[in-house]
Amino acid sequence: MPGFGEQMERLEAIVRRLEAEDLSLDEALKLFAEGVERLRAAREQLAQAELKVKKVLEIEGLDR
Repeated sequence: MPGFGEQMERLEAIVRRLEAEDLSLDEALKLFAEGVERLRAAREQLAQAELKVKKVLEIEGLDR
């Protein structure tokens, strides 16, 4: 799975391409589907990172 930074870079590229005027409907739909999948993966990565941070804070007693 690509890293979070790579996911975000690709999402930005997808948005730029979707904003282009010369985009066919088929290409737009493919890019949209890819974007949704990459967004889901990025959110999952963020959720996992958040859990790790919470666990570290708990272990260190800083979760108050």
